[in-house]
Amino acid sequence: MLLTPHTFVGVAIASSISNPVISVPLSFAMHFLGDKVPHWDFFSNTNKEDRLKGWRIFAVMSDFGLSVAVGLFFTLYALWFKGESLLALNILLCVIASCLPDALEAPHVFFGSEDVFSRTLLYVQHKMQFQAPLPWGIISQVLVILACLALLSGSLLRV
Repeated sequence: MLLTPHTFVGVAIASSISNPVISVPLSFAMHFLGDKVPHWDFFSNTNKEDRLKGWRIFAVMSDFGLSVAVGLFFTLYALWFKGESLLALNILLCVIASCLPDALEAPHVFFGSEDVFSRTLLYVQHKMQFQAPLPWGIISQVLVILACLALLSGSLLRV
């Protein structure tokens, strides 16, 4: 799954569960469940060499940038517009936790790191992935984002 839907899931969890002792580990765990949703990503049906060539690097960095922007938007929204610093901190932590598995996998994907931790995480991530062809693999992720926005409209985005 792309990072952006994972980010929205983290924001939705943080806005629904105020206790970071629960929301942060749940956000981390939901990353793996999110990967069970049929999806397409930039590395779908590629080999190691294709991952480091052409448009994929730009696309991954763009998705990363969008994910950071979404996370910061909701963090700053909670801080400045809602005036809730604990909610803002919870959102920031949940966003990081929801994207952390992919970030921890990056050294292996991009640099070929073969340490035990990276291999184990990659194995788990690979087992959890449910790849889907275009356009269905994007539509499913848009639906995840819309579901998260629906949850947010009932809590965080309410003025």
